[in-house]
Amino acid sequence: MSITVYNIIHIVGVLFLCIGFLALLSAKSARKGMMFHGIGLVILFVSGFGQLAKLGMSAHMPSWVIVKILLWLVLGFLPVLAKRHVLSRPVTVLLAFIVGGFAAYLGCCFYLGRAMPF
Repeated sequence: MSITVYNIIHIVGVLFLCIGFLALLSAKSARKGMMFHGIGLVILFVSGFGQLAKLGMSAHMPSWVIVKILLWLVLGFLPVLAKRHVLSRPVTVLLAFIVGGFAAYLGCCFYLGRAMPF
């Protein structure tokens, strides 16, 4: 597959993840939303590593890739905090969009050839 296909699949994964987090705001659809959340995480994981392999970065991962993997783990753990009432649901969704925005920033910096923040 081409890198463009991986990018499109990655964007679909982001959409699934957003649907999952927004469903947290409704008590009725939270269970279905977590299905979208999990599917989105898997799609992001597979397409992200597919992009790395296609770009030839799978042998030696730069530091920004490791940070993005850590952010992916945070996005996967946030609904647990909402379910156990450690954080309220709106705060969880806000944190998810902040973490996701930073992950997107890292990806765009690489894609556009700009310097990474670390």
